[in-house]
Amino acid sequence: MLKGINTVESLASDLAPLECLKRQRSHILFVLSEPKPGHHSAFLEWYQGQYRRSLLEIPSVLAAQHYQQHEVDITLGRFSRLPFRYLGLHELVVDGAEASACLIDRIDLLHRESAAAEIPATWLYYPVSEKVGRSPSAVPSMLTLAFANGLVGQEAEFREWYSTRHIRHALKIPALVSGQCFERTLFQKPGALEPVFEVIAVYEQEGSPQAIISSFSSLPAGSLDFPTLDTSRFAESVYQPL
Repeated sequence: MLKGINTVESLASDLAPLECLKRQRSHILFVLSEPKPGHHSAFLEWYQGQYRRSLLEIPSVLAAQHYQQHEVDITLGRFSRLPFRYLGLHELVVDGAEASACLIDRIDLLHRESAAAEIPATWLYYPVSEKVGRSPSAVPSMLTLAFANGLVGQEAEFREWYSTRHIRHALKIPALVSGQCFERTLFQKPGALEPVFEVIAVYEQEGSPQAIISSFSSLPAGSLDFPTLDTSRFAESVYQPL
């Protein structure tokens, strides 16, 4: 559910620049949630109902969309999956990362007050690349998220390579239609799990997880090169919208 518009082109031409800023994303908050054992149904009712409505009442939240981790592991067991089944993408407009502290505290409190939810992980990132590709035919679409780090000593090279080259190379996979990179902010209130990934890449997709797996084997050798990626600190999952 959207409360605002992020693109400059979509805003009315008669709005003052400072008014436009109120509707344009500055950060994205990844909220990773998990139901308490035996409370899955109650969690989903709360998560999609009272919790989401509470978030969208907060002025700094432009949009909130919730996802569930897909059962298919597109890495075929090569990498560990994050220990949370539910993902919230919250587009924020705040004047600096520290200004999100009250919002993150509010999200943490909502989870603590729920009888069905565990304590969440709250990871704050900001966009470091253009969004490349095109919009998916259905919105919200399924997503592939890559949680990545550079090799020690090559972090700067990794960030530049990922945000200007790999984010484009990934669209060689037919199921993926767009991609954008986000970098971890220095300020964090992480909650249940530290954000150990420098970069999160968000890919919108139209094909199934199985189509992504098939694409890996059909691409020409060298199509997806990973020269500075630390594969020992990497995770990747598909998420389907709720």
